[in-house]
Amino acid sequence: MAPPGENKTMEPFLRAEGISKAYPGVKALQNVDFTINEGEITALVGENGAGKSTLMKIISGSLTPDSGVIRVRGEEVTIQTPRDAQALGFSTIYQELMLIPELSVVENVFLGNLLATSVGTVDWGRMRRETAKLLDQLGLSIDTGRHVRELGVAEQQLIEIAKALSTRSRLLIMDEPTASLATEEVTKLFEIIRELKANWMTIVFVTHHLNEIFEMCDRAVVLRDGRIVGDERIENLTEDSLIQMMVGRLLAGAHKERRQKSTVADDAEAVLSVRNLTRRPELDDISFDLKRGEIIGLAGLMGAGRTELVRCLFGADAIHSGEIKLRGEMIRVTSPGKALRAGIGLAPEDRKTEGLILNLPIVENVSLPTVHTRTSLAGIKHRTEHREIHSLSERMNVKFQSVRQHVGSLSGGNQQKIVLAKLISSNVDIYLLDEPTRGVDVGAKEVIYDLVRELTLQGAAVIVISSVIEELVRVCDRIICLHLGRVTGEFAHGDFDLDTIMLRAMGKKITAAPGAPPPDIEQQAEPV
Repeated sequence: MAPPGENKTMEPFLRAEGISKAYPGVKALQNVDFTINEGEITALVGENGAGKSTLMKIISGSLTPDSGVIRVRGEEVTIQTPRDAQALGFSTIYQELMLIPELSVVENVFLGNLLATSVGTVDWGRMRRETAKLLDQLGLSIDTGRHVRELGVAEQQLIEIAKALSTRSRLLIMDEPTASLATEEVTKLFEIIRELKANWMTIVFVTHHLNEIFEMCDRAVVLRDGRIVGDERIENLTEDSLIQMMVGRLLAGAHKERRQKSTVADDAEAVLSVRNLTRRPELDDISFDLKRGEIIGLAGLMGAGRTELVRCLFGADAIHSGEIKLRGEMIRVTSPGKALRAGIGLAPEDRKTEGLILNLPIVENVSLPTVHTRTSLAGIKHRTEHREIHSLSERMNVKFQSVRQHVGSLSGGNQQKIVLAKLISSNVDIYLLDEPTRGVDVGAKEVIYDLVRELTLQGAAVIVISSVIEELVRVCDRIICLHLGRVTGEFAHGDFDLDTIMLRAMGKKITAAPGAPPPDIEQQAEPV
């Protein structure tokens, strides 16, 4: 790889010219000209459905364009398969994980790139050592022989990154690489990306987190409706100007400050009461109340127990001890079906495998929990279904061609809206939202959080999990911090302090009040 200063011609590392791609009824890309400069981090941004993933898949060989050419350092190349891209030194980390669950960590990291000994056999020892070294760089300490299916989404994301790093690529395309990572993991990943850039790696960074673009990238290229609408150096942009290019207008609520005060009355009814909930080894002695009209945020790092807690409340996992009261009455939530009938709904972290059936139409996904209420002796009342789905979709600004369109063909943001539409159609009044804005663009985030606020004004209660603590501070009435399965802090709306919440979420005990000189901290907080 050429070091800085040796590319005398200043020819871009990669130049895509006149790239177009169409599907039935959809022009995904329209005559796109796109350049990637060597040794830079280029942000590719745009709303869900703007064409980002299609363009990256063409560069990585997963899709073939209808027209256009690609040049690498000025020479035209043919990229028809991922193997072609790999031969050119391209590596892609997709937003949707490309791992084989039944294989081990080391087998996934070196999938298609097995190392051999001098006599031609598979060099398992060297691959294990290399995998352990890569995972150590990423701050992940796990047995390289474990099956990937045993790992959480965030851990699997790190395996994908290790897999890409193992090929020592010249061009690294990262599609939402931080989507499943908590604050500490993101910080570590950014350190690695900066090291790669310092070694003259060329990187394309696809993200919906604006702060990541301004923190990490040299340049931003903006796609809207399949066309390039902006190409600017980061120093020439503001968040507002970038949003305006992305959506074609300035979002009135894109940078709303958090509400000045909580709208939940002190004497509001506790619709959900949790006492001493324990599920070994993930959760230990969790207690809290959720009031009508309240939004509670759960903050914590990977492995904190946030997902495990909402799964217990939804009946997806059994609890070992403790009690749950629903509207003052003791309840045993032993299954998701029972939870739904009781008015508790979960939007899971992994929407594609747990929240949706991708090869079914939109209408069937949304109506699945309530299909029994839409049937008669003549069968399913399709007209009623379609009318309700159209009403929900308009309310949530879901973009689709037909309610018979398969959910798997929708963009990530629209899929997330379908998950929420399914809960709303179920008439639940307690919403458990696990990373509801993961992989969702800035416009869709505002739609989702506006919807959450609307639901609470109608009397619903919401628990939100987000790895972006700033989001919780903005939208929540109360924040509960979890670390290693225990509550390490609880903050009322008027006491929100970003640094303090982050420290508690990291399991650190604070010995000075917020606003005072830098506090002394201890590694493990006592439960509160």
